[in-house]
Amino acid sequence: MRPTVRSRRLGGKLGTYRRGSGLSGTELAARLGIHQATWSKVESGKAKASPAVLARAVEELGIPGDIAAQLTELRRKADEPGWWQDYGDILSEAVQMLIELEADASWIRTYEGEVIPGLLQTRDYAEQVIAAGAPHMRAADIDRYLELRMRRQERLGQGLRLTAIIGEAAIRQQVGGPDVLRDQLRHIVEVIRRRDVTVQVVPFSAGAHAALGESFVIIQWPDEADPQAVYVDGVTSWTVHERSGVIRSYLHAIASVQSRALPPRASLNLIDDLIEELR
Repeated sequence: MRPTVRSRRLGGKLGTYRRGSGLSGTELAARLGIHQATWSKVESGKAKASPAVLARAVEELGIPGDIAAQLTELRRKADEPGWWQDYGDILSEAVQMLIELEADASWIRTYEGEVIPGLLQTRDYAEQVIAAGAPHMRAADIDRYLELRMRRQERLGQGLRLTAIIGEAAIRQQVGGPDVLRDQLRHIVEVIRRRDVTVQVVPFSAGAHAALGESFVIIQWPDEADPQAVYVDGVTSWTVHERSGVIRSYLHAIASVQSRALPPRASLNLIDDLIEELR
């Protein structure tokens, strides 16, 4: 079984409660009547606990009823096929991981210095970005990537909160030419008005900040008090961070850049002014 975001979340929660109880993995496995290696795979997300094993673990670890219900739901959905698997033949592992992270998120905070975030891109803008990043991709595959990106954006109408901090370069770079950029900026304005979306622009005059040169996404799930993952993407590599210390570093970075960004209203005014300039 390939670990999924949900199976790893389930295993991580069980591991946290197991360590809090003072039990070793071997001791808990013995109480559950399974091999220690099997329990280790459950905690790492590489194996799926049966309903009976999960129920017994909840009892042995004294997990509260509301948390137990969350764990049961995670188990049910752990290996449930995601809609994005229809695009498995063209998806990189990085993109698939990002979509899995987005699927259950309640709040996403993202920083992009030079490009409009994917969740806010129009189809025409996205086509230019995808084609530039993969010049040898077949036209048919580009069309499917565009379809995939548009489907990802449906989460904005399904309770997902988005806070996007973007560099001024992102709203001025004429990706696809002035007409494409103007339509892209109009789309951002419309999304802000219709969805739970906040956009803040970091002006050129902001100076240095902790996120300079970075591009990352901070993901928070509805049953978690704190962010649980950070997705960092680059030209040649990508990483998902789940350790609390690393997550704190990215929270500091986004707080740093947000403190230098224009307030939401002023950011919207700047975007409106640029739309007028592009007429």
